[in-house]
Amino acid sequence: MKKYLMTPGPVPVSTEVSLAEARPLIGHRGADFSALFAGIETKLGRLLKTSGKTVIFPASGTGALESLSVNFTGPDTKVISVSCGVFGDRFREITALTGASIVNVDVTPGEGVNPGVVAEAVAKNPDASVLLLTQNETSTGVFNRVDEIVSAIPQKNRPLVLVDSVSSIGTMPCYPEEWGVDAVATASQKGLLTPPGLGLVWLSERGWDAVSKRKCNNYYFDLMRQKKDLYKEAPDNPYTPPVSLYYALDAALDEISSDGWFELRSRAARALAAGIDSLGFELLVKEEKFRSPGVTAFFHPSGDTSAIAKSLKALGVEPAGGQGKFKGKLIRMSHYHDVRWPEISLALGSLYAALGDHRARAGDFVRRAFEVWEAK
Repeated sequence: MKKYLMTPGPVPVSTEVSLAEARPLIGHRGADFSALFAGIETKLGRLLKTSGKTVIFPASGTGALESLSVNFTGPDTKVISVSCGVFGDRFREITALTGASIVNVDVTPGEGVNPGVVAEAVAKNPDASVLLLTQNETSTGVFNRVDEIVSAIPQKNRPLVLVDSVSSIGTMPCYPEEWGVDAVATASQKGLLTPPGLGLVWLSERGWDAVSKRKCNNYYFDLMRQKKDLYKEAPDNPYTPPVSLYYALDAALDEISSDGWFELRSRAARALAAGIDSLGFELLVKEEKFRSPGVTAFFHPSGDTSAIAKSLKALGVEPAGGQGKFKGKLIRMSHYHDVRWPEISLALGSLYAALGDHRARAGDFVRRAFEVWEAK
């Protein structure tokens, strides 16, 4: 039986990306690899609308987050951590291990971060030098407006803004240089439509200046060690890179750069949400402006969500379940990849089939979803 992967990471990759990954290996200390690396940097620069370069670690998204924590924070650092879910909590936990003093700002899971709340926390903690944010919280399907949050923060003596964009870059606009963000961390297996294994980090000039003045007690994730090789005339990586994944990322960035990509992701999310709602499920994120273009989280009022998820898997559709306090209570379906009407129809039809005795509650879910899809 063919299976359809709808987890929020890893996500399905295209045939072109898979074929690129299968190319013959090259040495990672030669001109061919440097040319590949430089081309990827150019494409990432266009995606992020930045002139700065991006560090690429052989690591997961968690590794990219850890690199930010160990380079920017330590026992001498006060950090404001804003969290609205499991991954905001993870960024906080990683940073706390450096010995930093943490000020927690918690938002109800399923709700977006209010810029005014963050601005108030910054004003109350003028000695905080770092602010942690999450752009896309995959545990709940919440998309936070980082640009609005940063704009609301008093600019005088503001903390360094570090953003977990592990599940956002490639799926929605993320323009750190334009928004005044100092560092972002992301990974290959979500919005970048590449198999797992690459952790990516971008720093602003202010961010690089800050880490250059601190001692990093971690060898592997030392960003200054990375910068030394990154900004050479022929860039490379100080450690052995997964060359095949660089080929895959290079191909995936071509797909993501196509016209209207972000709009298509948002359109697919809205259409899927409309169909899910008509089927009798409840969307966890009530305010549409905070719904993620990459993943939708929902549950069934009957309480049979786990049974429905099990039925979906039996049908060949693999979603993700809930995390943290939502474990066993949520279904999460991703739409990071090139999801269009056929994929939306497959997801909704499978949900209808999985409803079992609850199908009588389903409305005209196909019509509603298609109306939203056609509205663009």
